[in-house]
Amino acid sequence: MRQIALVIVVALAGACSLKVDYTGTYYQCNPDGSCPPDFECRDMVCVPTDPAPPACSRDISAGGGHACAVREDGSVWCWGRNDSGQLGDGTGTDSDIPVRVTGVTNATHVGAGDLFSCALDTKGEVYCWGRNDSGQLGDGTTSDSRAPVKVLDITGATEIAVGLAHACALKGDGTIACWGANADGELGDGTTTPRGTPATVSGLTGVKKVRAGGDTTCVILGDGTAQCMGENNDGELGVGDMMSRNRPTPVVDLANIDDIAAGDDFTCALTAEHFLYCWGLNDNGQLATGNFTSSNRPVASVPTIGLVSIEAGNLHACGLDEASHVWCWGYGGEGRLFDGGFSTRTMPTRSLIDNTDVISAGSEHTCALDKTGAVRCAGFNRRGQLGDGRRVTFGEPQKVSGISNAVKIVAGARHTCASVMDGRVMCWGENDDGEVGDGAFTSDRTAPQVVNGIRDALDLVAGSEHTCALLQEGSVYCWGANDNGQLGDGSTVTSASPRPVGRLSGMPMKLAAGDRMSCAIYANSAQCWGNLFDKTPQDVPSVKSVAGGDNHVCTVGTDSTVRCYGEGGSYQLGQNAQDDVGPPGVEAIGVTNAAEFFGRGNQSCAVLSDGSAKCWGLNENVRLGTGMNNYFTQTPAPVMGLSGITDFALGYEASCALKTDGALACWGRNYFGQVGDTTYQDRGAPVQLLSLTNVTAVASGASHSCAIDGAGDVWCWGSGARGQLGNGVHLIPRPVGVQMTCP
Repeated sequence: MRQIALVIVVALAGACSLKVDYTGTYYQCNPDGSCPPDFECRDMVCVPTDPAPPACSRDISAGGGHACAVREDGSVWCWGRNDSGQLGDGTGTDSDIPVRVTGVTNATHVGAGDLFSCALDTKGEVYCWGRNDSGQLGDGTTSDSRAPVKVLDITGATEIAVGLAHACALKGDGTIACWGANADGELGDGTTTPRGTPATVSGLTGVKKVRAGGDTTCVILGDGTAQCMGENNDGELGVGDMMSRNRPTPVVDLANIDDIAAGDDFTCALTAEHFLYCWGLNDNGQLATGNFTSSNRPVASVPTIGLVSIEAGNLHACGLDEASHVWCWGYGGEGRLFDGGFSTRTMPTRSLIDNTDVISAGSEHTCALDKTGAVRCAGFNRRGQLGDGRRVTFGEPQKVSGISNAVKIVAGARHTCASVMDGRVMCWGENDDGEVGDGAFTSDRTAPQVVNGIRDALDLVAGSEHTCALLQEGSVYCWGANDNGQLGDGSTVTSASPRPVGRLSGMPMKLAAGDRMSCAIYANSAQCWGNLFDKTPQDVPSVKSVAGGDNHVCTVGTDSTVRCYGEGGSYQLGQNAQDDVGPPGVEAIGVTNAAEFFGRGNQSCAVLSDGSAKCWGLNENVRLGTGMNNYFTQTPAPVMGLSGITDFALGYEASCALKTDGALACWGRNYFGQVGDTTYQDRGAPVQLLSLTNVTAVASGASHSCAIDGAGDVWCWGSGARGQLGNGVHLIPRPVGVQMTCP
């Protein structure tokens, strides 16, 4: 979030207490939650309300991780992800505000695909930019371009349609020409061969509209019928079967069609009578039928709401009614349905915005253009695709303000906690189950909050949605989720403030945790509570380390071997088998010198006495760092190139290890930037984070990681959707204004 300088400090300070705060405001909320004009209360801090978006656009399109708009002067502006040059500004740098596409000055329409974009100009010519591995730029090459290139052999175009990696143009004579990817026949030329230049689709004349989505293309003909071509694995062609077609094929059971929208694996159409029909995959309610039943033939939406236009995205769709209201349905994650929530909708739901002229649904976000020319977007803001000057993921470490002299860092799934030198504990991030520990089950905390009543913490651990602290005098306190008794207080009641763990038998040396369990570790034994144990501590004899994942537990015995029990479906028990096993478990193959065990989800790792590590279990997105690109690692395998480990952080998707020289190496899934190497590319082996040196501690969560440096400062990277990066940013489900530069 950008810093916003406030100049009327004296006038407003009477309404709210003065507080200089790194999130971009100087005020705490009043006790009743109120704030001065133009501010709103978030996490008890007054932050500026989103400014009204500039009103100077006339077309929009939401793509994979970016979006584009045509300004009234004919220039094109794009924002969001840019690693393939899809923003067209000559760079490969993401932007969270619109940047101007070079060289396009008289555009009328724009289309955003997955990693490329195209624009149609007043001459009927088409220009494209970005990824070109399938020839989707249409210039006869397969070379990416960070600036627009002219699509060959297209003149007199009146409309463009952009899919995942292909595009089509509707010409004034009622024919269409397509180019780009064609693995499923989406170009309709009778082949599955990609084309680097446009080819007219034979047999199609009198075309009124063309739409592309995913790997399919659909057209509406002058007689009101529709034909589709391309991928049909989920029945998205609407032809009554699931066989892909490389030629245009009529959609069955529909006539008098007025509009059509192709999503990723589904398609929707509107009739002239304003009836909505959809077909294809329906696992997220994207067919708008009130259920989750898929169909390879058109099925009627319920209820009938009089839509006049529709747009389809990856897992959701939206439409406009006659009164310019927006209605959306399908997958509601990240707030992409414009209704201010995160719920999936199996029927059209009225959005929060009105007076809308154009709607565009992307992969994870949605954008709307209102009748004044203002653009608003909602949904996931991973790479800045909402265009409001914010983003919620960061591929390199960001310094956390409001905390200093940190000595220990831990990460839950979507929250983070740190203990500081004076013994206090501070937490931030998701707070649905009170995991921040500040006494309230309220909104996510985007800045560090002091945990109630903890003043002399000696050790700290975090499960998925809970945290525990070991105090100097030997007692243990836990807070957060408690559905499996992981707080150890004998109940299953969640707590937003620390509660003492009952019936500990001695003075613990340190703590350990699983997703839904906790342990106190002694010299040669442990006590554990929560999932696979009980609601109060249970003795675990003859071990020097114990921890767990989602539903499995492993122990390091006094003989340095590892034994595991619980669910084994992902090979997380360390045997070449997927059988579930009861305690005391089975011995992990080939691990004979273990020093400590770590578990997350369906993954297991052991740090060995020689400073190396072995991991096993779920390896989706190469998350185990073993160099193997297999979904499961069936028996313990070395993490590549790791030695001299002094601290180890096993995350759900990415992990990190601290080495004796203070260097930090991370690996695994990197979709959210959680590896921290400034990229968003998955890493199957550890890579060193060059921007962080002299690291003293590290922690990894579901999609973020944090570290402490030698100065006691905290740095976090990855997803901050729930505030877990502590940088004042979190995902906002409501529509936000795109900050377009206007003439």
